[in-house]
Amino acid sequence: MKVTYLEHSGFAAEYKEYVLIFDWYRGSLPEFDQQKKIYVFASHSHYDHFNKKIFGWSEQYPDVRYILSVDIAGKEQSEEQSERTVYVTANKKYDFDGIKVQTLHSTDEGVAFIVYMEDKVIYHAGDLNWWHWEEETESYNEQMRQDYQREIDKLKDIVIDIAFVPLDPRQENQYAWGMDYFMKHTHTKYVFPMHMWGDYEVYDRLMENPEAELYKERVIEVKEPGQVFEVNV
Repeated sequence: MKVTYLEHSGFAAEYKEYVLIFDWYRGSLPEFDQQKKIYVFASHSHYDHFNKKIFGWSEQYPDVRYILSVDIAGKEQSEEQSERTVYVTANKKYDFDGIKVQTLHSTDEGVAFIVYMEDKVIYHAGDLNWWHWEEETESYNEQMRQDYQREIDKLKDIVIDIAFVPLDPRQENQYAWGMDYFMKHTHTKYVFPMHMWGDYEVYDRLMENPEAELYKERVIEVKEPGQVFEVNV
């Protein structure tokens, strides 16, 4: 599978007849084979996860479809764009032409995606993360822990080939809590850190963290937009 890091939480995954594009909001987009089915996902409407310019891609790619969180509804600019778009809600299953999609409830806004594409499973967290903040109340952080762990525990019986998961340096000492829980409670072959706000040294910090010893070889180093990875899954 070919994976391209677009920027921030944006990734493209190409496999056989399909291209999956997740949470693009800026950065260069690769040229894709126009014969492939292209599915564009946006987990929620925050500016760093969605840009309405994605609807313009239908002019270049005849077989593009949009799978967007329902909080984005109404952003399309034409009837043709609307016909290409499906809005999804949390904790639902959807069957599209060639792929199946399951959603989880985000701990921020919108949804996370589990995509079944032929014989592969791709997970994109969106903003589903263990958002522990020192400035928040103890009750807020405890509720966040419960909500995050509840959603990730739904994945325990799924073998995930590739996952895209936040590793946010703004969380200071709690920067890896979400990643750590995810990797220790799911069967994930490879994970790409995201939502790093350009601070790619947070990967090195994770590699030096004893808590990551069990899974650090499965964490892919992401260090600049435009990186291309050939992942054998």
